Amino acid sequence: MTDFDQQRWHGARTAPQTEEAPPTAAAFQAMGDTLAAEGRLQEAIENYKQAVRIEGDNPDHLTRLGDAYVFAENSGQALTHYRRALQVNPHHADTHFSLAEVYRRFGKIKGAVTLYRKAIDLLPTNPYYRYRLATVYNQQGKPEDAIRELTEAIRLAPKDGFYHFWLGDLLLSLDRIGEGAAELEAAVAFCPFDDYYLVRLGMAYCLVDREEDAVAVFRRAIRLRPNNASYHYLLADAFARMGYALRAAMHYEIAGDLDPYDREYVSRMRQSFLERNARASREDFGLSPYED
Repeated sequence: MTDFDQQRWHGARTAPQTEEAPPTAAAFQAMGDTLAAEGRLQEAIENYKQAVRIEGDNPDHLTRLGDAYVFAENSGQALTHYRRALQVNPHHADTHFSLAEVYRRFGKIKGAVTLYRKAIDLLPTNPYYRYRLATVYNQQGKPEDAIRELTEAIRLAPKDGFYHFWLGDLLLSLDRIGEGAAELEAAVAFCPFDDYYLVRLGMAYCLVDREEDAVAVFRRAIRLRPNNASYHYLLADAFARMGYALRAAMHYEIAGDLDPYDREYVSRMRQSFLERNARASREDFGLSPYED
């Protein structure tokens, strides 16, 4: 081996290794998203801050940082970063949406509606924006507007059971039981392993005297969560209304003593059933279902 070859071989072995490229703003944001999902908000905030330091003109990073501050109960810092994001890009839909969430949180409902509508105008294909606007409309006592927004959310995401569920739940609250049950059936079809959706569908069936169908879906919910005492209690109620006293007694016994949460849940479900029946009885006598 010549002296030149030896030097080249030695140099190749001792040459400094190339340093790894520093993390990008996108990498810091992705890490922030992961930490935020795990509830590690302070660490998430630090990662979002790093993303902003690298790309301070990116409204995504600024909005994510604002969102993390909201969850960390620091709305002042959140608003600061949302405003910075809108200075960078006044047409950033997510920032308008996040601002709407803050406005709603502090009871500024009219302002929240304006911001939700702005977000929808900027990104009309986002069904979640429609859902959140619908919840505010319902809070304002505007159920038809809420129905319109949820219907549009379903048009945008027809196979997402979440939107079918909330439209069904709203329709049930308006005493539109048949329509509500149909939406809950769609929710269950698209989310067959969601026990809560099943139980709500079961209660809808009870409201229209479809106890056998209710029993079937309550049993499906129990197969998913066999130790849920409230589900056994609601199944027992359905059996009792059907006249199956022994089956009802068995599930009441399985349920045992309900804890405060389950007791409140069962009470709420029973109340909806009793109120529906009371209104129906008044209508049978030609009386208004809502007047004394």
